[in-house]
Amino acid sequence: FADEVASVKIADEHTKFFKALADSTRIRILRLLETREMCVCEVMIALDLTQPTASHHLGILEDAGFAKHRKKGKWVYYHIAKPDMISNMRKIRIL
Repeated sequence: FADEVASVKIADEHTKFFKALADSTRIRILRLLETREMCVCEVMIALDLTQPTASHHLGILEDAGFAKHRKKGKWVYYHIAKPDMISNMRKIRIL
């Protein structure tokens, strides 16, 4: 009964979602990506981050379903994975 009401799998997914939002750098990255697709180097410059730090945060956002990436040559570009979700989060002032 407990697993039906409080599934471990669903709880883990929700935890991943909220942990991704629990960092001001990741919130700032999401706001940047709302304006347009950006390569890692642009995120680095905009937020004064090192490449490993920017990639780490972008990876967390991607793993939680907030961002997606595409490769073009040696560049990796990130964009919002679910614009409607981000828009709804803005409406209820989560972002």
